[in-house]
Amino acid sequence: MSSLIEASGITRDYHKGSTLIHVLKGLNISVDRGEFIAIMGPSGSGKSTLMHILGCLQSPTSGRYLLDGMDVFSAPDRVRSSIRANHIGFVFQTFNLIPQLNVYENVELPLLYSDIGNSTAEERVLHAVDQVGLKKRINHKPGELSGGEMQRVAIARAIAINPSLVLADEPTGNLDSATGLEIMKLFKRLHDDGATIVLITHDSEVASHAQRRIYIKDGLLTEEKGI
Repeated sequence: MSSLIEASGITRDYHKGSTLIHVLKGLNISVDRGEFIAIMGPSGSGKSTLMHILGCLQSPTSGRYLLDGMDVFSAPDRVRSSIRANHIGFVFQTFNLIPQLNVYENVELPLLYSDIGNSTAEERVLHAVDQVGLKKRINHKPGELSGGEMQRVAIARAIAINPSLVLADEPTGNLDSATGLEIMKLFKRLHDDGATIVLITHDSEVASHAQRRIYIKDGLLTEEKGI
């Protein structure tokens, strides 16, 4: 199986006043196409920073990141923007939905920045909404939905672009355990359908749904286990 992600020597430093903070300290991670991995670690370990780098939302201080064979951070900004818009789906703990927009419009948002036509966009939105079981709620706004339904909208938004990679940062963090389990079952179905998923979590029960767990502590890759 070919690698979708090849990240080597990834570091990320921040300045806090006059102090230099080393968040990531030279990580090497490889993810195969079609794989479902969980990156685990306590708060402050660097797992969300790593996700932002893998999602081309931040640049590493040093290191090399190949996504589907492309050296991402050697590419111009416009190319990285195109990669985010057309190849990476994001799911966040806080849903990040637009309150004034209904389900259809929220799911449609990333497609407005992609390279596809209107008819294809509509087809993808409807298919994504159907995949997460919200066809009957498509005209509802976030304020009319439960937490689990809002996260399903966020997942539909992520998969509507037919991404090469789905990145999920604590996607069950704001949900009760029963709803969180339903969301993880949905991720499992997406993976079974061929999606490549990188899941960030501190919860071992959530991580148990992945094929492989990677552990980060204090900015270092400390352990890796197959499941």
